[in-house]
Amino acid sequence: MNLLHTADWHLGQTFYQYDRYHEHEHFLNWLLQTIENQKIDVLLISGDVFDTANPAVESLRLFYHFLHRAITRFPQLQIIATAGNHDSPVRLEMPQPLLEDTRVHLIGHVRRNLQKQIDYDSLIIPLYKGDTIVAYCLAVPFLRLGDYPKNEEQTPNYAKGVTLFYNQITQRALTIAQDKPLIAMGHLHATGAEVSDDDTAERPIIGGIEGVQTTAFPTQLQYVALGHIHKAQALGGKEYIRYSGSPLPLSFAERNYNHQVVCIQLIENKIQHIQPLAVPLHTPLLSVPAQHQNPEKVLQALQALPESAVTNSEPLPFLEVKVLLNEPSPELKSEILKAIGNKHVRLARIDVRLQQGENDAEAPLQSELALNDLQPIDVLKQIYEKKFHTSLPERYEALFEEALALVLSS
Repeated sequence: MNLLHTADWHLGQTFYQYDRYHEHEHFLNWLLQTIENQKIDVLLISGDVFDTANPAVESLRLFYHFLHRAITRFPQLQIIATAGNHDSPVRLEMPQPLLEDTRVHLIGHVRRNLQKQIDYDSLIIPLYKGDTIVAYCLAVPFLRLGDYPKNEEQTPNYAKGVTLFYNQITQRALTIAQDKPLIAMGHLHATGAEVSDDDTAERPIIGGIEGVQTTAFPTQLQYVALGHIHKAQALGGKEYIRYSGSPLPLSFAERNYNHQVVCIQLIENKIQHIQPLAVPLHTPLLSVPAQHQNPEKVLQALQALPESAVTNSEPLPFLEVKVLLNEPSPELKSEILKAIGNKHVRLARIDVRLQQGENDAEAPLQSELALNDLQPIDVLKQIYEKKFHTSLPERYEALFEEALALVLSS
């Protein structure tokens, strides 16, 4: 059996002010061809299918059209997509009634039975090769506060709750699987995951208390397909626990990530091969200059960029301009726009760093944050610290994240 692990599509994402429809369309076309070339039997999408809980009609249409093409072109293909923290569980599951005669499973919620017990069976999905069950998938979506069982102390500790959830669903799956392999999915922040220092796209989810150890995943699991962190990587030296990463760079901080999907081969009830496949880049991202420089050097670097040509059909690269200032410069943006007026680029971001100390080249640089770099929790922390002159307590962070999760899922 051949499986393909991907995650964090973020359909509908706006890259600063630019729509990314054609980039996502390019990726999905490539993905369909990859499914054919690699003879994929099961496609796993580990959360954040959409960028927002209320995606635009074009984003929904793009996803539904992909599903239609996939099941038409590959009738035996099994697709399992779980909700991430960016997804609305209700909206992700909405087309499921129309897919009952297919092998498509859209998992948004953790359901409970009449006795208020977690319905683990609804998340344990048989994986088929033809008409034969070869393995089972633990299709775990992003676990929101209250989705997991209480731990021994009966306290709402998120990491402990997630650990207990994976232990209980694995034990239940073992009784169903009858020695067949178990593959797990998840959308979470694993402790020790690597991200770029400048990557603000995926900050801590539950107020900084959500870090889940790799020991949360029982040893009976042969592969753990994770989403949420956009940098592709294996965790804790264990090749079978990994983030596939995002197929597109979702910020300039992700420009140098290896954007990929992961092919997994199951032979004789064992995971035998794990092979990352690079996703071809549709639209390049440029940072000019490579390091923050004063305005004069920045403008020189911009003027050296290639000019636009009428015959050039390549997508215009997204441009990030990195400027070092000693003081505010209101005319900076107009000078940059003038410098790139005939260049084969489109300005996405001006990254301004302020030098602390006019004559001190070693002084630290302070980032000038744009509004879209801030997360809701950052705004709350800044307001709280300004008003009460102390850090926001962790319990308030957890309560805020719980309230925000409820709003996004409604």
